Amino acid sequence: MDRVLVISISQLVIVDVVSTDRYPVGLHYLEHLDQVWVKCWRSPDSSSQKTLQVIRDAKEKKKHHTVHPEPINSHFDLVENIFLPPQVKSSSQFRYGYVSHRNTRGLYKMDLVGLRYTKSIDLTPYNCFPQHLQFSALYGMVIMECFEPVTMKHSGQLVMDSMTDAIVHFKGDRFGRPYLSPDSRKLVTVSHGSDGTTLLLQLVKEHGLEFFFDVKTSLNVSDVTFFPSQTSHTYDLYASAVDKEDVLFLNLESGKVEMVSGVGGAVAWSPWKSIQRPISSQGLFSQFLATPSADAVFVLNGQTHTVNCQIGGLIKPRLIVWL
Repeated sequence: MDRVLVISISQLVIVDVVSTDRYPVGLHYLEHLDQVWVKCWRSPDSSSQKTLQVIRDAKEKKKHHTVHPEPINSHFDLVENIFLPPQVKSSSQFRYGYVSHRNTRGLYKMDLVGLRYTKSIDLTPYNCFPQHLQFSALYGMVIMECFEPVTMKHSGQLVMDSMTDAIVHFKGDRFGRPYLSPDSRKLVTVSHGSDGTTLLLQLVKEHGLEFFFDVKTSLNVSDVTFFPSQTSHTYDLYASAVDKEDVLFLNLESGKVEMVSGVGGAVAWSPWKSIQRPISSQGLFSQFLATPSADAVFVLNGQTHTVNCQIGGLIKPRLIVWL
């Protein structure tokens, strides 16, 4: 099934079929460049070789095709991951994305317009094989979670200036996946331990990251989403769990924690590296969030911290898209 389907929402019909490399498993749309980036695996195994392809002029009504970005040493299949800027108005300032290669301590900086590599960034001094990146529009920073190659042990958190590619902040003992608030002012790092999960809040400053507070919970957190605060001009946080029928609410100003109970059990784990129990906010001006369970989707009222309704009769829902 080496293809991507283009579907007309108004007509509900397939209007184009775009051929790709084998096993296309990920799509990412860059609105300011009208590009769709396609991540492909060479086999059903996630440890296989991977390639990247780009569909240009994605919105245009025409026959589309894919192109490969510039290869490294004549190879297209050295890719481990691609990190692209977020879908926010300020993303136009991020003309570059980053590509990691398997077991390589570093990143390759890519011009997203020319699809050419412009620089190799060596992260060997920090023993950093990047896994998750966040692009901060505030001060133009890139925040990444680092692992050791091969062993995949945590090796810290690193902050890089996206303009100069200089390292401005590094914590070798700060482990976990980073999540950045939509206003780029708050970074929450989620780290898991044998006794639960730690949510660590840092403020994004010109000199890097500044510790604010951390919260420990017995929940095994699966996913987080930010929600407009009811008490300040910023954001709070909701977190879903895979081991309990609860959603955690965290006030990112006061550190106050509340639980929203009765959201059903999580769907079984999937080998395709999808988030086991996602949680999603509808947007800046909405009061609702949604999270799937094993056989239903629960809609939450983010302002009152309560379950608004349940949509049942579903079979292992895994993905939520707000339209």
